[in-house]
Amino acid sequence: MRSEWVLWPALFLGAAGALCGSWRTDVADRIQAGDLKGASGMLSETYAELEPADKAEASALLAFLFRKQEDAGRERSFLFEFFVSQGNGQADFNFLGYPTSEEATAYLNAWRVRYPRLSGAWLVVPKGERSSAAPSELVIGLESPVEMLYKFSDESGPVRGGRLHRGWNLIPVDAVRLFDASRTHRYTLDLTSGGVEIRQDLELEVRLSAEPSASAAPKSMDWEYKVTLFAGGREVATSLKTGRDKSPLALDIPEVNLRANPMFKPPSVSDDPFDPSNRGVSIMDAIGVVTGLLQDLLSDKTPPYESAIEKKRSETFAYYAGSERGREERVTAVVTLDLRGAALKDR
Repeated sequence: MRSEWVLWPALFLGAAGALCGSWRTDVADRIQAGDLKGASGMLSETYAELEPADKAEASALLAFLFRKQEDAGRERSFLFEFFVSQGNGQADFNFLGYPTSEEATAYLNAWRVRYPRLSGAWLVVPKGERSSAAPSELVIGLESPVEMLYKFSDESGPVRGGRLHRGWNLIPVDAVRLFDASRTHRYTLDLTSGGVEIRQDLELEVRLSAEPSASAAPKSMDWEYKVTLFAGGREVATSLKTGRDKSPLALDIPEVNLRANPMFKPPSVSDDPFDPSNRGVSIMDAIGVVTGLLQDLLSDKTPPYESAIEKKRSETFAYYAGSERGREERVTAVVTLDLRGAALKDR
């Protein structure tokens, strides 16, 4: 009896392994025999049992087979499965043999450049920028692999729309009311391309915490410069700048022994060795230092390009705000952006 219990799991694992290894052969044989309906039917029935690594390729193949059978509804479903649910994975149709493999590959490549979907979504924040007030606007960065139309909506309705270009796209979001309280804000993106429309959900979570402010306002750092322009005794312009104090230029030219090298002695000075003006330097050393300065001045000091923005899933903002009791508080806001579910829309 015990041997039978051991045998059943072995048979089950063997069957699963055979399924994972044989579906490509079964589908290829049916297609070569001209039985497209049988191939799509067999693969559809076993699709749920396939290994995750096989589902991307199988869903792309099913979309192709249903296209050949002019079943637009099921074709749309498996295209969505491939590009959205399976994340636009790899698909190698060489096992189908010529010419079906080339036809299936061309079919899928045509959809790769027009199927609406996102590669990612992030919060876009300036590097190193800090403010003493809550941000009035947040920027969402959308990475798109294709050109497509979009409509961006919040919980009240459509906010903006237009065209997403391939690559990075920046969507500003009004943040005036986002920092009133801790909560999750929900948005939707309707994406349209190639006659297909999908709806992508996004969630923006804001979590606030507050503590009494140690001072009335944040203190400025470094130096502060104010330039005011007057014309006829009337102020016409003003500019306020902050910056770091820079150290003065230091030139290291070694002194020489004037007794041993009287040719370096400065003219019209006393012979008193303790006279502070009785100092000299080597002309060659001075020329060397000046040459180095000229080379440094003429050298290309252009720093390598570095983006002024960062993309993040989560960002922390710290600012000052008044409390209900009239006291100033230091507020920390943690903002997190998540791509949630997506759905195929009927047209």
